[in-house]
Amino acid sequence: MTAKMREAQRTDWARKEEQRRQRIILIWVAIALAFVGFLVYLVYEQAKPVPHPGEDVAIQGHDHISPGVPHDPYNSDPPTSGPHYAQPAEAGFYDDAPADEYLIHSMEHGYVIIWYNCDKLTTGTCDQLKADIRDLMSHAGVSAITSTLKLIAVPRPSMPQVIALTAWGRIDKIATFDRTEIMDFIRAFRDTRAREPGVG
Repeated sequence: MTAKMREAQRTDWARKEEQRRQRIILIWVAIALAFVGFLVYLVYEQAKPVPHPGEDVAIQGHDHISPGVPHDPYNSDPPTSGPHYAQPAEAGFYDDAPADEYLIHSMEHGYVIIWYNCDKLTTGTCDQLKADIRDLMSHAGVSAITSTLKLIAVPRPSMPQVIALTAWGRIDKIATFDRTEIMDFIRAFRDTRAREPGVG
């Protein structure tokens, strides 16, 4: 093999080696860019606001009134704020609803109210709905502020939908029992919108 052939062989080998190095560098650059892109995507997803169920309702005030005293109609059905009695309703499941004015006071303390309507349901379907609500309430945990339940379930035969959820200044109306949506509402709005969240 002549010197010229050997030089050509070395040049060819050096060229192939340089191409191999460039391919490796490109592969690592692509991997790095993909990793950075993935991190940017994760940060973007974390920064996106989480949509909460329901909608805001304008606050109608928080005056205490005596039982039986007339007041302006509430601006939502079920109500989410407004004139109310000095005594709040206690946590728990009700087959007979206390007056709205007691329930509004409970919402002022950070309670979430689950309103249910069995009017258009069969007896069996209504019983199942009540059982589902009771089970959900037993698994919903307690207020992080007071370590109390701060949940009330009450019948509301006048509503067109089967379930409504309310907290102070917030309402969500749903056509059927939706465990995930109800739990999301409780997590988002128990205590968080209350005027007096420290009261159990």
